[in-house]
Amino acid sequence: MPAVKLPLVNLALAGFLVLPAFAAHEPGLPETDAEKENYVRENMRKVQAAAEGYASHHQGRYPTKIDDAFHSYFPFGGSDDRNFSTLSCIYNPYTHTKELPVLGKVKSVEQARRHKSRRIAEGVTEYSPIESGKSYVILGGGIKGAIVPAGTIGPEAKTPYVLTSSPDLAIRANMLAVQWAAEMYAESHQNFPVTVDEQFKKCFPSQDPAHKGTGLPLRNPFTQKLEWPILGKLKNAREARFTSPGDLQAGLIEYNSIDGGKDYAIRAGGKDGKALMRRHNAKQTLILSKEGDI
Repeated sequence: MPAVKLPLVNLALAGFLVLPAFAAHEPGLPETDAEKENYVRENMRKVQAAAEGYASHHQGRYPTKIDDAFHSYFPFGGSDDRNFSTLSCIYNPYTHTKELPVLGKVKSVEQARRHKSRRIAEGVTEYSPIESGKSYVILGGGIKGAIVPAGTIGPEAKTPYVLTSSPDLAIRANMLAVQWAAEMYAESHQNFPVTVDEQFKKCFPSQDPAHKGTGLPLRNPFTQKLEWPILGKLKNAREARFTSPGDLQAGLIEYNSIDGGKDYAIRAGGKDGKALMRRHNAKQTLILSKEGDI
C-alpha cells in the first residue's frame, strides 16, 4: 500500500505531541540547561507517539527494536514498517546532531523510577520494550547524563520523567489507525467509506506477511479483544465536536460516514464509558475527520 500523508495536526489533537525536526543552525533552539531538558522531554513524547502508532498497526504490540519499521511511524514516515524520513530523526540539544532513540534494557516502570541514579548520555532518548512488546518505558538523558526529571521544582525535580503505555493512549492511536484506513480507502475509491464493509476492512493496517492484502481488526486496550469499528449515525463532524461526550463503550471505535462519503467522523469510548473528550475541554467530543480536529 502507498504511504498516506495524514495531517500532523491530527496526531497532536488525538493526544500526541509531534515535533518538527530542526537543523542545528535554525534559530530558537534550546540554550539553557532547563530548555535542553525540556527539549529532551518533548523528544521522549515524540518517540512515545511513534510507539503508540506502531502498536495500533500491529494489534496492540509495541516495537521491540529500533529499526526501519519503528522509524516509519515517526513524523513524515509512511506508517507502513518500511518508508521513513531522515527529517523525523530526533535533534539532540546537547550534541547538536540528529539521531534515533537507543534501545534500553529497563524491565518495568517501577525499575525505571527506582533507579534514579542511572546514567544516559546527554540528550539521548532511551526506549525499552517490556515483556516482548506488551508495553515500554521511555527515559531521557539530561545534564551530565542524569535521568531527565519530571519537572524543575518541588518533588518533580527529584522524580525521573518516565513515559509508558496506557489504554487511553492506545485508544487514541486506534482512532488514527481507523482514520488511516479511511484515507487509504479514499485513494482508490474517490470517496470515504459509507459503511464498515469488507472493502473498508481490507484497508486497515496489516504488517503481517501472512495477511498481505487484507486488513486486521484493532485491539481494544480495555478488553484486549480484537474489534472492528462500529458504524455510527453522526451527520455532521463539526457539530459532533461541540457536543458533550455521549455514551460509548470503553475502547470501542465508532466510524460515521458524513454526507455520503464526502467526509467522516471518528470517535472512541474512554475508560468511563463516555466518548473521549477534546483535550482540556470536558464539554466537547474528540472527533477525527478529514480536516483533523479543528
